[in-house]
Amino acid sequence: MKYVKLDSFIDVDALKSYVLSKRANDGGFSFCKPLPSSLPETYYAVFILKILNEYIDNKEKLVSYLHSSLRYNPHSVYFVLNTLNLLNEKLPDVSEFAINRLRKAMTRVINVDAIHKTESGITATYSFDMPNVLREVYLLTSVLRLLKVECEEIEQAKKFVEMFRKDGGYGVKLPNLEDSFYCVYVKGGDKNIVHFVMKREWKDGGFCKVPNSYPPYIEDTYYAIEILHCVGYNYNNIKTLKYIAKLQNADGGFRRSIYLGTSSLEFSYYAVSSMLRML
Repeated sequence: MKYVKLDSFIDVDALKSYVLSKRANDGGFSFCKPLPSSLPETYYAVFILKILNEYIDNKEKLVSYLHSSLRYNPHSVYFVLNTLNLLNEKLPDVSEFAINRLRKAMTRVINVDAIHKTESGITATYSFDMPNVLREVYLLTSVLRLLKVECEEIEQAKKFVEMFRKDGGYGVKLPNLEDSFYCVYVKGGDKNIVHFVMKREWKDGGFCKVPNSYPPYIEDTYYAIEILHCVGYNYNNIKTLKYIAKLQNADGGFRRSIYLGTSSLEFSYYAVSSMLRML
């Protein structure tokens, strides 16, 4: 059913060929040949192929690649477990690592005592010893939910991300769609986040990084649609569907925007996932 609906907007046969062309010798999928496989590209490829009901041959080699690539860091466990789940494979129990790392991630935020007076009162500044603590909290929370683990740390994470709420959205620095998605996934959302997202919708379809900016990008469109899905908002805009369809290149993959032409598995994943949410 999903295949038929997608087929009315995009060339699914070309998309299949594009994804399959990224298969690497080690069993996974790569950004391009002759590079070795990467965990994100492998997840994106498997997701798309499963949606298109495409048979994945030599599955044993793919599963072996995933297990051999498992490392105890948030990035690895997230992509390995999510890809194994798509393949209906047994998931390794990394719950102890995920719980401990989640607890540690939330303690990395340090109140540095520097107090700044503002028109609305007094606010504290924060420092971070990693690029994006919200992304790490999201990755680890996702893994624990996938493993059906209930723990105090997940409840603490819901309170933790609320520290980063700003102007209806969320952000480590400025509020943005990516950080807002991480936080809404962890704790849920409300009408304020819907308003925050919809202010970034481009009139001709897609979503932009900030209100009234241009052009819309596929990653921002993906994060916006995922946020709306998380809060139960029924978003189905034919203009956005057509905008995404226009991003498909002749090689079958999808590019980032109407102005940037290189296809990638990541952009293709964002495109397919976003279209499915609306169909």
